[in-house]
Amino acid sequence: MTTSDLAPSGAGTARRDPARLTAIALALLAVLFVAVNVLVSFTLTTQRLDLTSDKLYSLSPATQRVLDGIVEPVTLRLFYSKQLGTKVPSYGVYAERVQDVLREYANRSGGKVVLEIYDPTPFTPVEDRAVSYGLQQIPLEGTDGTVFFGLAGSNMTDDIETIPFLQPDREAFLEYDLTKMIHSLSKGWIGKVGILGSMKLDGEVRMGQMGRPEQTPPMVVAERIKEILEVQTLDSDIQKIPEDITILLIAQPSNLSPRTLFAVDQYILGGGKAAIFVDPFAESQAGAMTGGPMGNVPSSTLQPLFDAWGLEMPTDQVVGDRFGARRVGARDGRSFITYVPWLLLRGPNLERNSPITAQIDSLAVASAGYLKAKDGASIKLDPLVRSSPGSMLIDVKELLGPVPEPEKLLRNYVAGPERFTIAAMVTGNVKTGFPDGRPPLADGQDDDPTATFDTVLTESKQPIEAIVVADTDVLTDRFWVQFREFYGRRVAVPGAGNGDFVANALDALTGSSALLDLRGQGSSYRPFEVIEQIKREADRKFQAKEQELRETLTETQKKLDALRNRQAGTGGPVALSEDERRQVQEYQRQILRVRSELRGVQRSLREDVERLESKVLFANIALMPILVAVFAILLAVWRVRRRARRTMVEA
Repeated sequence: MTTSDLAPSGAGTARRDPARLTAIALALLAVLFVAVNVLVSFTLTTQRLDLTSDKLYSLSPATQRVLDGIVEPVTLRLFYSKQLGTKVPSYGVYAERVQDVLREYANRSGGKVVLEIYDPTPFTPVEDRAVSYGLQQIPLEGTDGTVFFGLAGSNMTDDIETIPFLQPDREAFLEYDLTKMIHSLSKGWIGKVGILGSMKLDGEVRMGQMGRPEQTPPMVVAERIKEILEVQTLDSDIQKIPEDITILLIAQPSNLSPRTLFAVDQYILGGGKAAIFVDPFAESQAGAMTGGPMGNVPSSTLQPLFDAWGLEMPTDQVVGDRFGARRVGARDGRSFITYVPWLLLRGPNLERNSPITAQIDSLAVASAGYLKAKDGASIKLDPLVRSSPGSMLIDVKELLGPVPEPEKLLRNYVAGPERFTIAAMVTGNVKTGFPDGRPPLADGQDDDPTATFDTVLTESKQPIEAIVVADTDVLTDRFWVQFREFYGRRVAVPGAGNGDFVANALDALTGSSALLDLRGQGSSYRPFEVIEQIKREADRKFQAKEQELRETLTETQKKLDALRNRQAGTGGPVALSEDERRQVQEYQRQILRVRSELRGVQRSLREDVERLESKVLFANIALMPILVAVFAILLAVWRVRRRARRTMVEA
């Protein structure tokens, strides 16, 4: 036998030994798998792939700009009690997301953000450290001691910023809160707000009833501002904004001279940030619910600047909103009536994607104006507060006079097609409001030799950042605060979120421009939208039937009660005739039947949902394993048949 005769036989044997080839292939795959994982663990430690629909685990370019601007390291310490996640799984899920996002901050910072994670078990030094940072302690049923879920950050100069408790309901603004904390620690200074205008937020001296001067207390808004910023009240005729002012708060600028307006113009063009409160009709300066005498309209605007920006805020109209209107005392003194210029705005009236208004329950405004970008304007208007659909505009003249007329305004109310923007973030590149340069001094005004400008700007160096509110009464205690005496102390009880709105607005402006770009990011909570849709359809489909049955039940019960409780002249129940007794029995049977049908309708509301839930459970628990098993069986049958055909061919 020759060598050539043996060769085919050996090759055929190798081909007929698939088990050996499969084992070798599996071994090589295992080695390759381990090698790839080892390689990735050493070379791609900072590379991640975010496949969530809202990019929950990705950092925005705005955050990256803040991280790139860090000079000295920032340390973030997360204190998370694992017991909390064990007892309340929803917190455990959120804690995983928080940790993943914090690790992303550390990875993307190039070593400038140091992350430390602690589990503060009861009666340990770690718990003492969490308490020393002022983190919130939460008692949890079934556990010893308390639990923590807070964040403390520090910089090289021992400045401390904390989030006492990471609430899941603020998940959409997790990135904003973390980026704001890092920016504050890297900046190291909270900033100073300069208050300018005729509205005296910090109180003023007035003549009392006895002819003696009295000091009015600061507004509650001023107290809220002082919690987050240094405050400096600026003279109304100031001719240059001080360089240490980080935010300019302008409230009712009705008496500003041209030189002062020029100073504001140059400050904003040079990159200064501003919160501007203007008003077509300032109720707080017009008296209680009255506009005062005719022709004396307490309005304010920054007309030269607004015209240059392309921003419109008419001073002859206010917004009326029947849906958001507040109720005031009627003329008879015994009832209440809707007063459409005074609004308490809630829910969809407040922009839920902005950290400024996201968690404010309500905002009280009074005779507010509206903001609008003119055609061709270079600015961008991002609404923060808007009126309800069906709002209308009211001429300011209708509010003038000694006594308001809520009945007349309500009677003449005509719903329009628009929603009006009452407060907005204004951004964009703008021109100066004084193209001819610095204006001359006003009559009687002295020149300030220290108010000099090295360069008079004719356009903004960068996009301006200003929050404009077409209402000054939003700052006034009268419209959102009630005061009570508590053991000799005067305690402010807020009825709306005006203080939080102003504080949030200034807080957002104190940060870098990047913070203003951060919006709500979405939530890791994903409701079953199909199930929610089915519930809405079921409600719509069966609600009419349910209402009909309930009305029938009520009417039948009334008839039955009327028969049972007929009274004779003596005051006792009248004996029923045979026909009436049969009618009572029929009513009772009808009531039982209607109640049975009503239970059936209510049960129908759940059937579609339960059916879909069963399908989802089947798909998740059984369908996929069944499909995998069927695929494996089909693959095995195909391989057996293929091997059998190959054997027959070789034979």
